[in-house]
Amino acid sequence: MALDAFVSWMLLSQVGVPVLLGKTLSSLSVAAFAVLYLRRPSIMASPSRFIVTTITLIVLLVSYGIFTLLLLRNPMLQWPLALIAASVAALLLSLIGYWRAPRSSPGR
Repeated sequence: MALDAFVSWMLLSQVGVPVLLGKTLSSLSVAAFAVLYLRRPSIMASPSRFIVTTITLIVLLVSYGIFTLLLLRNPMLQWPLALIAASVAALLLSLIGYWRAPRSSPGR
């Protein structure tokens, strides 16, 4: 989630990409990186790899949704505040998901 926030921040503040396009590009690039990184055989066993990949992709989707909804429902809101709110919400959701994942895994 930190990588998503960093890439979003760099695209929006340094490159000057439009706000929703920058967040879309950031989410897609981080999702591709996460899937490719978690597919490496040396990372972890197969069932937990699937759970971690699924949680990561769901959290990225939720982060994108919160960011987009905040900006579309309140056009006066500046994008850095929406990015911070979406990143904090995504971080909390991912921590809960990663904490809960070992308890519900089939190997337990």
